[in-house]
Amino acid sequence: MSFRKSLVVGLLVAGTAASNCLAGQKPPYEIVRSVQALHDQMALGSRAAQRAMPGVLRRLGGRLMAEKASVWRDQRNVRAIVVYVLSGGETRVAQKVLATAKCTPREKHLIEGALAYLHGDKTVAKAMLSNIDPRTLDPSTGSQLALAQATLVAEDNPGKAIKLLDLARVIAPGTLVEETALRREIFLATETGDFDKFVTLSDQYMRRFRRSVYAEGFRRSFSASVIRVSQFGTAQQFVQLSTLMMDMDSRDRLELYLKVARSSLAAGKLPAVHWAAEEAKGLARKNSVDANRAALYDSADAILTTGYDQGLAELHKLKTAHLPHDDVLLREAMLGLAVQIRQWPATPAQANQQTLANAAPQLPPDIASAKLPPTLTAAVGSGDALIASAQTRLTESGALLEEQ
Repeated sequence: MSFRKSLVVGLLVAGTAASNCLAGQKPPYEIVRSVQALHDQMALGSRAAQRAMPGVLRRLGGRLMAEKASVWRDQRNVRAIVVYVLSGGETRVAQKVLATAKCTPREKHLIEGALAYLHGDKTVAKAMLSNIDPRTLDPSTGSQLALAQATLVAEDNPGKAIKLLDLARVIAPGTLVEETALRREIFLATETGDFDKFVTLSDQYMRRFRRSVYAEGFRRSFSASVIRVSQFGTAQQFVQLSTLMMDMDSRDRLELYLKVARSSLAAGKLPAVHWAAEEAKGLARKNSVDANRAALYDSADAILTTGYDQGLAELHKLKTAHLPHDDVLLREAMLGLAVQIRQWPATPAQANQQTLANAAPQLPPDIASAKLPPTLTAAVGSGDALIASAQTRLTESGALLEEQ
């Protein structure tokens, strides 16, 4: 069966289940399965399921509100309400279940904790939910509970949150819960600097959930994560990142490499600059704006490492008409920085004499022709800002060379 046909069949099944439920033919724990069916179609990329979800939740809410109080003596029905509200359902349903006082103390804690979680009351939510082991519940309830518990502890204990997200994925494979857990766990792996986990989980997401209705948001956060983790990467890790990004569209890869190169240059992470710029040059069309941007970043890296002469020559070759405005300013700044790197510092007497005379500094002809903007000219005139910047860059470059 094709992917498109399987989606249609899945939606029909979910729609039929919802209709039957509304007719009062099934208990609450079976009613809620229609919500999960739609959620799982969303994980496969169904926009139709996503559009249908709010209406289904409202209709099921009305059906659940009409249930007799005796229904909530069944733990399966009470736990289904927890799944319902954590899936975006109406909280009034959970409040009515509590008001009947028919559920057990444990199920009462589950509902109260879920409501506190949805209302942003972390203190109460932790008190109610933290001592419940998700593995002791049915998969639907346990996986949702593990997601909530992970969110509650992520800020204070990201390591524990990662373990809970791992558990959620194991309990409910192939569902929207797993898709959500993967996205959150990739973000936490970035925050904790766990490079291997970041690569492994990102690869899983791209292979299994690339069509998810939430995939576009994932790609945005993934780009930010790549920029962050690459700045501290090693040569071997750069290879892993390049392999991971092969699943992306070539245009998206090019844009991401250019972002990595520019961000890393601003942060002084020169190995990442070189890696990203080289990859971008391989993807960019010859003589295009992107090709010139990649060459600019690579030349800047060369000036600050071991390829000064070649980098400076490449900078002079670049035409400002083929660069965005911000990169034109960057090129001019790098030309000015290159001058400071190769200039001997003035002796105290010379510096004092120049200050007294208030003489304007003379730039070499090839640099003077660069027509530096007023802000950069002032910086070159005083020398302090650019010398400090050059010293910082050279110190970082020297440390990197020593490591290599």
